[in-house]
Amino acid sequence: MAFQSILGRNGFFRQDPSDLITPRFFQDLNLDQILNDIFSKYKLYDLRQFYYVKPDTADIEYRQQVLKDLENDGLHKALIDFSINMRKSREYLANINETEIPEQKRKWKLDAAFHYINTVLELYRVLGESYVGSEGLISFRDWLGDYLKDAAFESFRKDTEYLINEFNSMSYNIQIKRDHIIVNQGSNEEDYCGNLLALFKKTQKESYYQKNPFWQITLSNLEAAVLDMLKRVYPQVFARLKSYDEKYDGFINRVISDFEHEIQFYLSFSDIKKEMEEMGFHFCYPKIGADRFELKDIYDLVLARKNASQRKPVVLNDCHFEEHERFLVITGPNQGGKTTFARAIGEIIYLGMMGLAVPASSANIPVFDSVYTHFATEESMETGAGKLKEELIRLKKMMDASTRNSFIIINEIFTSATSYDAYIMGKKVLDFFMDKDCIGLYVTHIYELTKNDSRIGSLVATLLSEESQIRTFKIERKEASGKGYANTIVEKYHMTYEEIKERIRR
Repeated sequence: MAFQSILGRNGFFRQDPSDLITPRFFQDLNLDQILNDIFSKYKLYDLRQFYYVKPDTADIEYRQQVLKDLENDGLHKALIDFSINMRKSREYLANINETEIPEQKRKWKLDAAFHYINTVLELYRVLGESYVGSEGLISFRDWLGDYLKDAAFESFRKDTEYLINEFNSMSYNIQIKRDHIIVNQGSNEEDYCGNLLALFKKTQKESYYQKNPFWQITLSNLEAAVLDMLKRVYPQVFARLKSYDEKYDGFINRVISDFEHEIQFYLSFSDIKKEMEEMGFHFCYPKIGADRFELKDIYDLVLARKNASQRKPVVLNDCHFEEHERFLVITGPNQGGKTTFARAIGEIIYLGMMGLAVPASSANIPVFDSVYTHFATEESMETGAGKLKEELIRLKKMMDASTRNSFIIINEIFTSATSYDAYIMGKKVLDFFMDKDCIGLYVTHIYELTKNDSRIGSLVATLLSEESQIRTFKIERKEASGKGYANTIVEKYHMTYEEIKERIRR
């Protein structure tokens, strides 16, 4: 199959950046914190569309294979070097707009072309010498080989190298007689100026840079005059430079340019993955399209990065759905790890859908078309709408947009309602999504929602003991009772005996 894109075997549809909207679940799952770090580091490449747009399911394994290839440190470094050198070529081209001297514009273009040619030749050499097992990199390597063998590229390479050699072999001397400057071809006379500069260099702590009229963006009047006279001394060389400029316009191949841009998707995530692995955290490549939803040893990426910097451990958890289950209702004490657990699963589903490695030791995930989240928010200061009203409005949007292949995460909503009303509304919400055949998580303090429905599984954030109230941050399958964390609910809503007395005194 011919190469189309490193992001998908049938290509990748580019979107107008102005049309890109950050998915709401990024904020709920704290994915925005990780992605903002990536976007900031790779700001020369607009990577949003690669992280915002879900690929076809058929391309998920295609992407996983590419990311696995980049675990080869040598290949990873080579692709970074390729990116750096491509940017350098574009910098040379950008300098063309900074000068008004035609000869300088043409020489910058020549240098950019020479740098580009060497960059793609080196990339092909590395891809040929490195083991690559992914369909994406193999097909790109094959395409690149054909591109380099093409007669048009071969002619471009020879013309570029010939002209570069001509400029490199050009020598000249400058004679200054009173108010006259004379430029001649170089001779065999001893270079006293060069000897003097070499001697001067030895006395300097910093390196001495001898100016070249072509390598400076801004030339003095004298330097511009020297360049003009040099053109007269070597008329044939400059004539060939002019012809070269007219012949080779827009020489950077679109496929190579797209590859440079798209490979940053993998390099940027590899940075995160490598950073976490060096801190002792594991990743795996999920099996997408599995009949069973099962995750082992999961953790929240954001929390793990934060805890690692503070040398704090991270508790690992497992999660699975039984065949008949559509929702897992998670109950337990406040600050017991319920929300973190839900975020970790949401992160894994998103990363899995994007064809990336996930923070787990193993993962089997069904195919999902989207993730919808609803995390509790404070009252809106802009609209003046009550918290409950805003929650219902957002829920309505989720209900309308979701499909039977959507994954739903609802976290601690209806806390402004009475326990009974929260139960009734929660039951209706769960029934709606389960009747639609969605699967998901529902984090709540209303443990009664786990009762009397075989489609609902019960997970509980556990305590070391009910007496100690010490959180283990382990989420386990067990029946919810509400006994072990009544005190924490009282504390959460500031309903302790002392707090009530204080309010009465006010």
